[in-house]
Amino acid sequence: MADTLPAPDLEALAEVMRTLGHDTRLRLIATLLAQGEKSVGEIEALTGIGQPGLSQQLGVLRKAELVQTRRAAKQVYYSVASDAFIAAAAFLTALARTGPAEMAALADRKAASPARGSAAMFAKIL
Repeated sequence: MADTLPAPDLEALAEVMRTLGHDTRLRLIATLLAQGEKSVGEIEALTGIGQPGLSQQLGVLRKAELVQTRRAAKQVYYSVASDAFIAAAAFLTALARTGPAEMAALADRKAASPARGSAAMFAKIL
């Protein structure tokens, strides 16, 4: 499936994955998914994530368009922007359906290709 996605779609998918790669943001998305729309105060109480970290991470999710907001008076309510996850869900579903033979072929292909970025990785380690 990854070979069939146009580059802009791969870039968008990578951005969703990078954003979700942070444990606090992943916890926020999981909480909103399980609990539905919640105010900032409710999210803080449910997750135990305090200010200002909560606002910072919600801002990252909002910028990535993974959550949507609704304002009611002084309260801001957050919910999961489900449409933002369609491509990621399809990709992960396809990946989960990959059998052992396909995974072995992918591993063999990766092992046969020359290492990329090894000098940069070495410099990063130092």
